[in-house]
Amino acid sequence: MSRREFSKEVRRQAHARADGYCEGLKADGTRCNGALLDGRFHYDHNIPDALGGEPELWNCVVLCVPCHTEKTAKRDVPMIAKAKRVADRHIGIKKRSSFGPRKPQRSASRPIERRSEVQP
Repeated sequence: MSRREFSKEVRRQAHARADGYCEGLKADGTRCNGALLDGRFHYDHNIPDALGGEPELWNCVVLCVPCHTEKTAKRDVPMIAKAKRVADRHIGIKKRSSFGPRKPQRSASRPIERRSEVQP
């Protein structure tokens, strides 16, 4: 499924709402407020499209390039990866072993004797 982009009307409204400043949040929770220079900003889904975020105004944020890069790398990608892992686990797809393929177990060359069965 391809990513659903924002319509031109939604982008116009989001840009007007931003009033020329980045709507991104810094790590401490304050707004970035960096100036949105011509062509150096992105329209981003606040809730990623891959997680069901709609391409509507309430889900659109206008971000400067550094804020968009940080949000995508530190928030969106890990969240989407976790959602995929949870969905896979739900349908029975297990994580691949980190030790590589397992070798088939060999059968014993002689029967195993219990200590109680061994004659002294």
